[in-house]
Amino acid sequence: METLAFTGSRILTPEQSDYAHSVILSLPRCLWLIGCAPGLDAIARELAPKSFVLFKAQGSHAYHYQERSKRMVAALAQTGGTLHAFPNKPCPVAISRTSWGGSGTWGTILEAHSLGCPVELHPLIELELPLWLLESGQQLNLF
Repeated sequence: METLAFTGSRILTPEQSDYAHSVILSLPRCLWLIGCAPGLDAIARELAPKSFVLFKAQGSHAYHYQERSKRMVAALAQTGGTLHAFPNKPCPVAISRTSWGGSGTWGTILEAHSLGCPVELHPLIELELPLWLLESGQQLNLF
C-alpha cells in the first residue's frame, strides 16, 4: 500500500493555505502519516482519508516536535513512502540531522532524504534548494 507523509509550516498565509489545500486534495487516498501541529498538519488532517496515522509530540518544545517528526519519517521509511513537503522559507545553512536550525519542515525533509525516502517539494515561496538535496541523485520532485 502506498504511504504519504506531510511536513510544512505551522503558520500559513491564506494563499499558501489555499495552495496546500488544493495539492493535498489531489493526492491519492492511501495511508497518510500526519503530525499534530496547526497549519499544514491541520490541513492534511482535515483532508485525510478516514484511516490515517497521527503522530503526536510528547510536549510543546521544539525538540518534542523534532522527535515526533523523526518517528513519523522512520515509519514512512519502513513503508517506502513519499514525503510531501511544503517549505515556506529557505533552508537554514547550518541544518543537520541533530540540529534543525529553527526549521522543522527542512529538518523533516533532511531526515526523510537521509533515510532514502522520496521527497516531493511543493514550495510555498520561491526558493533555492540546498546542495545536499540537489547533489544526492535521490528521487526529488519539485512542483
